[in-house]
Amino acid sequence: MPTGAFAWLVRGMVWMAGVGLLVLLIVSGITTPLDNGLYDLHARFWHYTPKDDVVIVAIDPKSLDAIGRFPWPRSVYAQLIDRLTADGVRGIGMDVTMSTPSDDPHNDTLVAAAIHRNGKVVLPVFAEAVNLGGPLQEALPVTAIASSVAALGQVDVAKDADERVRGAYLKAGLGSPYWPSLALALIQLARGSPITDLPGLHDPANDDASPYLWMRNNYVLLRYAGPSGTFGRVSASDVIDGNVPAALLKNRWVLIGATSEGLGDILQTPDSPMPGVEYQANVLESLERGWLVTPFDFLAQFLLAAAMLALPLLLYGLPGIGRGLWLLLASVLLVLAVCVVLLRSHYFWWPPMACLTVMMVEFAAWRLLTLRRR
Repeated sequence: MPTGAFAWLVRGMVWMAGVGLLVLLIVSGITTPLDNGLYDLHARFWHYTPKDDVVIVAIDPKSLDAIGRFPWPRSVYAQLIDRLTADGVRGIGMDVTMSTPSDDPHNDTLVAAAIHRNGKVVLPVFAEAVNLGGPLQEALPVTAIASSVAALGQVDVAKDADERVRGAYLKAGLGSPYWPSLALALIQLARGSPITDLPGLHDPANDDASPYLWMRNNYVLLRYAGPSGTFGRVSASDVIDGNVPAALLKNRWVLIGATSEGLGDILQTPDSPMPGVEYQANVLESLERGWLVTPFDFLAQFLLAAAMLALPLLLYGLPGIGRGLWLLLASVLLVLAVCVVLLRSHYFWWPPMACLTVMMVEFAAWRLLTLRRR
């Protein structure tokens, strides 16, 4: 490389060309699959042990054999909620839809009364199109039940383009993101007030939202506790029959949902297929412990990556590093180290692959030019 002032001019031109390519890569999302793969790889080695604050009451094969085929009469949920109330649970999140009236209205009355007696039950909200191709509508619990719940929480699942679920939206709603997630609703219910300083990536489109669009906000990446089965589970039929010691449930959050594969509520996570109710358990545990990861927005990604692109240009020719593969290796390792430190120490996710791609392209182009001059 040229020396003196001209050398720094060349380095500046190389850096500006790299920055231009960097913008194209970030905006196009070409390197997103590589970033997702890196996050998945890291997630598999970043597990933790849950604190036993969250217990899953599973609609599992044992319960289906004991109670009958799904969906169950709502009188079954009334019995289940009353048993959990007697056991002194902290709160109940139901990942079970109750948006249509029962064939027997008395069953709706029974479950509404059980929900009212407990006083700490959160039911789900989601968006659906009533007619094929028609506008979205919010599916709320039927009026008789909705009037008895302590809170409602959206159960939107944040699937990426590859159908894997790496994160969650803490807020979502039709027209504007006003519904808290199921996990957030439970925690706010326990605290007695809304949480205003939520983590997560904000969607700027929310300022100009259509009333017919399902809007999402506060996107966070999850630090999964582990593969499916990491959280404690008890069978719903065992709870109803009184076969679960009250000590296992007292002062704990309980999430009720399907774990049987035949019921179709299975999500693909970075670790393994996982029931939707255990996905909600991961959101709840991470939110309570402050372990939700906030992805960098475009500006933060760009500024950090642009700064990191200057590294090989500044390190070029230094003793012990040189001008070849050692320079590239040192730069790549430093970029990856910054990514890991931000993730593990500060719970920020900086996708590094666009930066690394530009570094490698610049290195390859420089080597090619050097070889042609010889």
